[in-house]
Amino acid sequence: MDALSQVLSHVRLKNTAWSWSVASAPWGFCLPPAKHSLRFHYVARGSCWLSSGEDSAAVALSGGELAIISQGPHSVRDQPSTPVTPFSQLTVRSSAGPVRRLEFGGGGAQSTMVCGMFAVDERFDVPLLAMLPSVVRITPDAAGAVPSFLQNVKFIAQEIESNRPGSELVLTRMADVIFIQILRAYIESLPEGSTGFLGALRDKSIAAALGLMHQRPEEPWTVQKLAKEVALSRSGFAARFAKLVGEPPLEYLTRLRMQRAAALLREGATLSSAAEMTGYASEASFSHAFRQWAGVTPGAYRRQTRDGGPPGD
Repeated sequence: MDALSQVLSHVRLKNTAWSWSVASAPWGFCLPPAKHSLRFHYVARGSCWLSSGEDSAAVALSGGELAIISQGPHSVRDQPSTPVTPFSQLTVRSSAGPVRRLEFGGGGAQSTMVCGMFAVDERFDVPLLAMLPSVVRITPDAAGAVPSFLQNVKFIAQEIESNRPGSELVLTRMADVIFIQILRAYIESLPEGSTGFLGALRDKSIAAALGLMHQRPEEPWTVQKLAKEVALSRSGFAARFAKLVGEPPLEYLTRLRMQRAAALLREGATLSSAAEMTGYASEASFSHAFRQWAGVTPGAYRRQTRDGGPPGD
């Protein structure tokens, strides 16, 4: 399994939402920050302007183009100077399953958009979203994996517009695909030597180290052992890893182990087996590490998730 697949294999989408908007000029809406989330706006027909933050320049989007927004506040409107209304106050024509259908604006020229939101369970959020730029614009003529990604988004738009039987299930199943393709499209657009977690996946040595930790989190990894595996000096590896990933190797490993342990506990694993499979020699050391990470003991976490309650309650 490649490094990106290894890294994303335990990232869990907590919630997804879709909207189909028919907007007539003049129109504009704004959205607040959303931690641990990715949002996108795809222009099916017409055009719009998107701004992220008060001081950022507006980005123009035409039919067939898409913008990805990572966590931050932003606004979408027909012209850069049009006033905006909070998205939550727009008129909802209908709401079924994960899709809201909206119509708003002043009755002029129309634009049609599909918007999506992917909320990641914060316990399973590898430092991907925080390291994305505030806005990424994707066009049909871009290279790499982007064209197939846009084709899938176009397919989503057609599913939402047609509202055919089974569309809700299609959207649910496609959410993971679109989420991964968003990240892959961004990675492939990065120049060589880019920093940030996604840039790390383009660095062969650091990507290999990430892959090893994700493949075998139970192994007693040390910085020296990881450095040797990827043919780097200990100090060179540690500095390079921290610069690209955003945290030291063993801090990343601890969080990865806890994410893996949580998944095992949700599946009904015993404390001893979860400890063993995540590299802890005793239940006591495992329980201490897990409580520091999750805020509850492993046993309490397992009971709460089994009973359907949110962990930590």
